[in-house]
Amino acid sequence: MTFEAVLKGGRATEGVVKINNTVRRPHKSTSDFTNSVLVFLHENNFHSCPEYLGRDEQGRDVYSFIEGYVPNDIGDTTILQLCSFMKLLRMLHDVTASFSNSAEKVVCHNDLSPCNTVFIDGMPNAIIDWDDAAIGERWEDLAYVLWLWINIGSHKRDEIPILEHIQEALSAYGADTNIKADFADKLIKRMDKALDETLKTNPQYEIIAEWVRYSKEWVIENKENIRNMIG
Repeated sequence: MTFEAVLKGGRATEGVVKINNTVRRPHKSTSDFTNSVLVFLHENNFHSCPEYLGRDEQGRDVYSFIEGYVPNDIGDTTILQLCSFMKLLRMLHDVTASFSNSAEKVVCHNDLSPCNTVFIDGMPNAIIDWDDAAIGERWEDLAYVLWLWINIGSHKRDEIPILEHIQEALSAYGADTNIKADFADKLIKRMDKALDETLKTNPQYEIIAEWVRYSKEWVIENKENIRNMIG
């Protein structure tokens, strides 16, 4: 009998299990696109993501299991880890520029929380949970990453040099002027999108809505500072 271990690390999707060195996930309407992205990435030597291995006898998607540590929540990552992750993200975006068939578009993961990142020896090593991947613009992932990894919505944010961290992280990515232009507005737009995509039937909806509101409050208050800091 094959033993199935339910994966509970990070913010695992319901129904995800580990069997030996593989992960099994329920097949969804978005799975075909997700799987095509993962195949493309491995074919183009980007291996910091699960490898798609096909479907099992139950129709579940099968992926390689990536060993390492996955945080249960945001708030504990450092600027060193963030800058390392931004370099990984730049590699991902550059590789997928040819997948999108558009000079201005890439594959965005769209949920690049530390909780969807596998760490090895304290540093980000791989990206998991690709259910929300879609063609988009680079800034969409970048804004989301900065929001969550810097933890702009934290009630302890006065202790965090947020502006400096934004500047360092964008520099680590190698963001150009088009990405940095009106970046405060891009942060707000990405925050609004996250809330719009949260079902109001979600038991945590009000908590999430307050977190988004509090995050946007900081961005609005620091809009001019962000423009002056990153150009």
